[in-house]
Amino acid sequence: MAALECSISGLSTLDTGDLEAVMRMNEACLGMLLDPSLWAWMIGLTLVSLVGGALIGWMKGRVLAGVIWAALLGPIGWIVVALGKSKLPVCSECSKKNFLNATICRHCGANLRQSAQRTARSRMKAADNSHRG
Repeated sequence: MAALECSISGLSTLDTGDLEAVMRMNEACLGMLLDPSLWAWMIGLTLVSLVGGALIGWMKGRVLAGVIWAALLGPIGWIVVALGKSKLPVCSECSKKNFLNATICRHCGANLRQSAQRTARSRMKAADNSHRG
């Protein structure tokens, strides 16, 4: 009764007619799957993936999407979120992105709520008046 190694070569040489050998191979493979160090690595890599997805999602204004895609696809989910549309508000004055709950543009100082309420015509009128005066 030699100890069996749970590998492709070990499975290819296994005599499926020998019930004892099959049971020993099953125990060897199960022992390998239940190894605590394997689970520690898997949990650690999953947490790193989730944190990375949350960080990329935060930068795009989509934290939940970042966490979900990272949980489903790992680092490939990071790419999905990074290439997805951003939900960050855009300043209507300078057209640059701001943080989610920002009230004042961090680039030009415009009030985001007031500038969003202005129509395109009123912005053109203000620009025309500034050139005259």
